[in-house]
Amino acid sequence: MRIVTIASGVALVALGGYLIANEGLTFISSAFIIGLLFMVCGIVEVLSHSAYRGADGESKAWVLIDGLTTFSLGTLIILNKISAEIAAPQILGLWVLITGIRNAVKAWENMENRNTSFYDHLIVGLLNLIIGFYVFFDPDIFALPSLNLVGLCIIVQGINLAHVGITIKLLKPESIKTKEEMVTEAAQKAKEAQMAAREALEAAKAAQSQFKEVALTPAEMLDKALRPKPIEEDAEQVAEQGNETGI
Repeated sequence: MRIVTIASGVALVALGGYLIANEGLTFISSAFIIGLLFMVCGIVEVLSHSAYRGADGESKAWVLIDGLTTFSLGTLIILNKISAEIAAPQILGLWVLITGIRNAVKAWENMENRNTSFYDHLIVGLLNLIIGFYVFFDPDIFALPSLNLVGLCIIVQGINLAHVGITIKLLKPESIKTKEEMVTEAAQKAKEAQMAAREALEAAKAAQSQFKEVALTPAEMLDKALRPKPIEEDAEQVAEQGNETGI
């Protein structure tokens, strides 16, 4: 599934390059090819969602949503529901912009680690954001033909799809793994379990220390804002407010 997903992304990049190179074409004349490839790539991305191993549930959900969006756009283009030369770039630009926001958020979540996932999502996200915003401001800058803008959007989405394919981890079946691979995988899992246990132990120590601090602190020294107000005090405040308002 990894190879198919990467190949789909490369196909989108190739299509976008073709549209830019042939700016004399119209969107309507190219709509069938664009829509058909969108539908195919959407199906591939939806199927890759189940193979998107090594990621959290939220990342998998975004891959699924992006695949369904791509398929839906392809269907609308095939059905000639997106045919206007002006509307098509803006719709695709919004699609690219949303994808860029998703990748930027993923990079933000990995900012502390500064690992490969952080830089990958940051670069792809910034590229999507730049192209997505540019589509809406193009009339005030270079005023490129509509098909060029469509091509740019398709290229960056192809890069995003290829990135999804690259991040899919290839996992061998247990039956064909070598002893060295099993030992390495077991050691990695043990390391991850130790890190999780260490974090849980630190959280437990912090909670226990806070409990002891609160238990040994006299009641009058605790923050009054954190303690429930006595019923009598609430009643007095209500009475005072009533006197002030003349009730």
